[in-house]
Amino acid sequence: MKKIVVPIDFSQFSENALLSAIKIAETGNMDIHCINVVETDLDWKHLTEKEKANHPDIQDLEDEANRKLNEFVDSHKAKYMDMIAVVRTGVVAEEIVHYSDEIAADLVVVGAYGKGYEEGKFIGSDFQKVLRKASGPVLAIKKAFEDSEFMEMVFASRFDDDSWPVFLKMRPLIKALDAKVHFLYVNTPDHFTPEDEAEKQMGKFAEGQDDIKIEKHIHDFAEVEKGIIDFSENKNIGIIGIASHHREKARSYQIGVTETVLFKTSIPVLSIKL
Repeated sequence: MKKIVVPIDFSQFSENALLSAIKIAETGNMDIHCINVVETDLDWKHLTEKEKANHPDIQDLEDEANRKLNEFVDSHKAKYMDMIAVVRTGVVAEEIVHYSDEIAADLVVVGAYGKGYEEGKFIGSDFQKVLRKASGPVLAIKKAFEDSEFMEMVFASRFDDDSWPVFLKMRPLIKALDAKVHFLYVNTPDHFTPEDEAEKQMGKFAEGQDDIKIEKHIHDFAEVEKGIIDFSENKNIGIIGIASHHREKARSYQIGVTETVLFKTSIPVLSIKL
């Protein structure tokens, strides 16, 4: 892992995301790219300078964002890593995803909420859009990591063929953090798998992974999301890894396991698309 992107909107949640990204980056030679997006529906990057001159309000917002973001980054700079301040103008989630793809980011660490958060509110709409559109792993943060909290990770999965590429995408973060990973198979009454079959499926994923500390668990619970949370909270897990389905072309936003788990627990959730 080399590059981490952290969207910054100057809320406490985005600061928590940055503090957590710093903890991750400290484990290796990683750069952190802090991005702030000046929001507009205009196709700003394709406007000519003359056309942009017709929107002095946006130009003023860009100048202010550059000043504020650079001050913010300077106040959080840590030793032995580069922190880069980037301001983009456009649709927030799209610019975050475009920039992450542009630099081939290994990980996006994003606050689960943004400015204007209200107690009890569902996770932020910009986060949901980033989750929906991002091609790489997205780690959603509510509270900043404490020291070594991320040393225990869960990979919650059905451990089928579709999930294997997800585990491979999660593996670099596991290795970077030198974390123990708990393979978690949640058995529900509606989708019950005999224990020996579940063990066999998890065993296939563990084959050839001798450089990673792996424990395998089958957890019987009424609902998948509640089962993941129950196991993770009882085991003091630092990060929950979940495979997400592709939904970027869906006409309406479909709430998935990732969002539900994140809403119901304070544990950071790592989402990787199937």
